[in-house]
Amino acid sequence: MYMFKKLVVLLSTMVLMFSFVGCSSMESPETAVTNYLTAFQTIDLETLAKYSGATDEATSSETTTSVEDLTSEELGKKLMGNMTFEILSSEKDGDTATVTASITNTDLFTVISDSFSKMLPLAFSGLSDEEMETSMNHILLSAIDSNKDKTVTKEVTIHLEKGENGWIIVPDDPLLDAITGGAVSVAESFGGGTTE
Repeated sequence: MYMFKKLVVLLSTMVLMFSFVGCSSMESPETAVTNYLTAFQTIDLETLAKYSGATDEATSSETTTSVEDLTSEELGKKLMGNMTFEILSSEKDGDTATVTASITNTDLFTVISDSFSKMLPLAFSGLSDEEMETSMNHILLSAIDSNKDKTVTKEVTIHLEKGENGWIIVPDDPLLDAITGGAVSVAESFGGGTTE
């Protein structure tokens, strides 16, 4: 359960870090969303930095550190690498826009369900924290691999606002849930949830 919570926090942090992702004024809302989702899909640090709305040094430093942590997390890479998306439509209304996208990823509920029975004995195994974390990581990675064809597709409306340098994406729980294959839904089913 510890690794699941760590994964949810890691993915939530990533989405919230880039909660205001700007793009150049030449780009359309569809392009902004495509670049945003592709950056999550590939965990492309350069692109994430380019589209980050972080303007002060402290926020930029925190963002860089969090993304570097994510890229060192094999689990995050594995889950985000399975994500696909399709832009379905968009509407502009002055300084706001919405883009509807269909986002597909490995069903995190299936992954957690598959992993849980294998993780439970670890709680009584006497392993050190480091050994337990390594074992749980291995179980989750194996579960993602064995369940990568069991996907969940969510259609989401992504809200954008026009910023100084272009469109800024305003994330919310439905977007986070779609990107992560249902992490928000899984957290809620375990009595948790995201904190905003």
